[in-house]
Amino acid sequence: MRNLLQNPIKQIIVIKVGSHVFSREGRIVPKRIYALATQICELAEHENQLLLVVSGAALAGRDIAGLDRAHYPRQLLRPLAALGQATLIAKCDQIFRRLNQPVGQVLVSRDDFHYRERYLAVKETVQALFKLHVLPIMNENDSIGTAEQSLGDNDNLAAQMAGMLDADLLIILGTVAGFHDGNPRDPASRVIPTVPEITPEIWRQARFKGNRHSRGGMVAKLEAIRRANHCGIPVVLADGREEDILTKIFQGQEIGTLFTASPQRLSLKKRWLAYSTRVAGQLIVDDGTCHALTRRGASLLSSGIIEVQGDFRAKEVVAVQSPTGTEFARGIVNYDHETVRRIAGRNNRELRSDPAGGEYREVVHRENIVLLPKVVKESK
Repeated sequence: MRNLLQNPIKQIIVIKVGSHVFSREGRIVPKRIYALATQICELAEHENQLLLVVSGAALAGRDIAGLDRAHYPRQLLRPLAALGQATLIAKCDQIFRRLNQPVGQVLVSRDDFHYRERYLAVKETVQALFKLHVLPIMNENDSIGTAEQSLGDNDNLAAQMAGMLDADLLIILGTVAGFHDGNPRDPASRVIPTVPEITPEIWRQARFKGNRHSRGGMVAKLEAIRRANHCGIPVVLADGREEDILTKIFQGQEIGTLFTASPQRLSLKKRWLAYSTRVAGQLIVDDGTCHALTRRGASLLSSGIIEVQGDFRAKEVVAVQSPTGTEFARGIVNYDHETVRRIAGRNNRELRSDPAGGEYREVVHRENIVLLPKVVKESK
């Protein structure tokens, strides 16, 4: 038996549903939506606050357009998403309203997470929907998105939202029964019930081809799961086509794979800093500074910087890298790139003795630094 939640009621739960959970042979199947909707409504009756991240807009658009499912026209992703999004949300709305559960649609882009004001606006909107007892249904706004603006996939979106809302649990429902000890297409492979840590061996096992109509494979899911776990949020990966899957999960049945969370939960600001922002430059620091930041929670001083890369402004986010180029932290920098280049490697005493030097405080204050989890993903 699993004890996924401290209490069975008044919890925040994010549920991501892959496009092929709701579809069969490239077409959206309302019965599959209804099956999950009834379980979601049952959870909502216990005063849980639920957010649903749904994929499948482009899939629905391709079906409406009558395109051959054997040829997925990636160049038509945006118009197909625009075409299918209305149908997908309409079917969800129709089904949930039959169950007396109103829904609200929230479409987002990467910029809505990168810019702090917009990030907080998304959070406020979702929390307001919770207070109105409305189920938020989220998706990336693929109809106008570009590769640079993309969140990557809805697994990442779900992890972002779980972190933003300080969720108690993230559930990722796809078309695999969980995380296998081998290729899930191999009948001899078995589901691993619990993964306490995403190790290099776990990354190796994740390398199999995903569905060709889906953005994310298992590697993308592991990326999202690792982010949620680092924030202190447990994740269940399971097959959304399994009968009564959500009911079984909350009954404590050992179904799917449970990825346990870090015992320490990141602050909400540091979650945003670690996983929602785009870096504007890089600061390479010496070994002593790496130790001070990771072991002592120190601020980043100019004396420990050995190289500055990129053109950034004050208050933008920079990556902090070790001498070998490994990013181990991110932070909000107090000075622009020109200033940091001028003071890099010099302490305040040296700068004060320089007529053009001046006196500088921390380049990045410790309250604006977040340490990233150790990189364990094996190189290709």
